[in-house]
Amino acid sequence: MRKITLALAIVTSMLTYSPKCLANDFQQLISGKQAPLTKQLKDLDDSWRQIAISGQYEMADLMKSWTSLFGANLYNNLYYTQGKTVKVNSETYVVAYRLASSGEPLNINSLFENFMGSVSGLAGGDCATIRAAEKITSETTIALSLLNLKTIGSLNNVRPFDLKADIAMLEKAEQQSKAACEQANLAAIESQTESNLQNLGSALQSYAEQNENKLPDMSSLETVKLALQEFVYDDSVFYHPETLEPYLVNSFLSSKNLTELENGLEIVAFYEANPAADGTIGVVYADGFYQRIAPEDWSAVKQASKLP
Repeated sequence: MRKITLALAIVTSMLTYSPKCLANDFQQLISGKQAPLTKQLKDLDDSWRQIAISGQYEMADLMKSWTSLFGANLYNNLYYTQGKTVKVNSETYVVAYRLASSGEPLNINSLFENFMGSVSGLAGGDCATIRAAEKITSETTIALSLLNLKTIGSLNNVRPFDLKADIAMLEKAEQQSKAACEQANLAAIESQTESNLQNLGSALQSYAEQNENKLPDMSSLETVKLALQEFVYDDSVFYHPETLEPYLVNSFLSSKNLTELENGLEIVAFYEANPAADGTIGVVYADGFYQRIAPEDWSAVKQASKLP
């Protein structure tokens, strides 16, 4: 009976004491007494290491990882540590610091809008506004993070802390992101230009088929728009997607019969008003075939198509 009473007393003591001990340990941990709650990068010296981890992920990081898909956020799951550890209720944590997570609330609608802006907003997008990641300086604040050793999947890219190298890496990544954005812009503009001109070529063919191979009045853009309006999905196809300049019309084809034209299908019907960044000019022939003409070939194409 005495043994049972003693055992109950021990269990009761554990139940009443353990939560208090755990609470005290946790309070000590987040009080900033064991480790400062924040530091600045200038506080770190060569005894600190920079590590990237996998296996421990937080919902607050989702916004950063989202932007990293379409930019170059170099600081996802990146931590600074001296390798010190603390224990709370037999669990061991690595004392580390990281750039503060975004204070914005997680919003799936915002994420979707950002995604659509990244994908569909390429044409006309302002590449100058791209930032590879948060700008960091010696004054940048980093916040205390406790990494549970049991849940860290792996430690990657362990290296000495070097602020100058980090800033240089960030600037390089930013330039790469801008270059990629500019290339994507060019590709998106060219793709839309091709779609527009092909649509105009197809509309011209449809008009001719319904009018015994006779082409419409092509003396001006307005007469062409009036004739082809039932064959195009939108008036925007008549305009360049970036500059909004109208595509030029080959007035030589005005009211001509395609069957009576020598090499008629090899004559340009619509073309860009100005060359693209690479010097090429997008054209569509009377048969609806789209092509980009190199600068050195443009004179011959103009002559064959009787362009001004």
